[in-house]
Amino acid sequence: MFRLSILLMLAYALVTPATASKRDWSGSAACGACHPAQLAAWQATPHARTRARFPTAPPKACLACHGTGEAPAGPVIAVEVGCEACHGAGAAYGEDDLMRDRPLALALGLTDLSTPKARAAVCAGCHARPIGAKPFDATAPVHPVNP
Repeated sequence: MFRLSILLMLAYALVTPATASKRDWSGSAACGACHPAQLAAWQATPHARTRARFPTAPPKACLACHGTGEAPAGPVIAVEVGCEACHGAGAAYGEDDLMRDRPLALALGLTDLSTPKARAAVCAGCHARPIGAKPFDATAPVHPVNP
């Protein structure tokens, strides 16, 4: 029965356009519950310290790159470039048993960042802007974790 429900979820994910609402976002702390080394490494990056760049609430236009969520068109869950800003809203794929099944997690919305080309495609959305975004090296890990 469990296998059938997984297959139905996969089929639904493949025929339904992916959209996220605020309830679909888990937040970086939820991701860090299973990925503590990645969370700790991320916390040392400028992405995690985005809120410090804004003395007051930033305009929604800024949150398209400096937040996690659907800005500027929709809700923002955090003024930080959190896990889901790059990996996609995690509620659909974040459960441990789903996350361990990479093809299923990808089908349910996990953004593939496993190659430099994939990272460049995601990162360029913000880092290619002429407003002073720092250049990035798509071959470098964003949150390096020592084994």
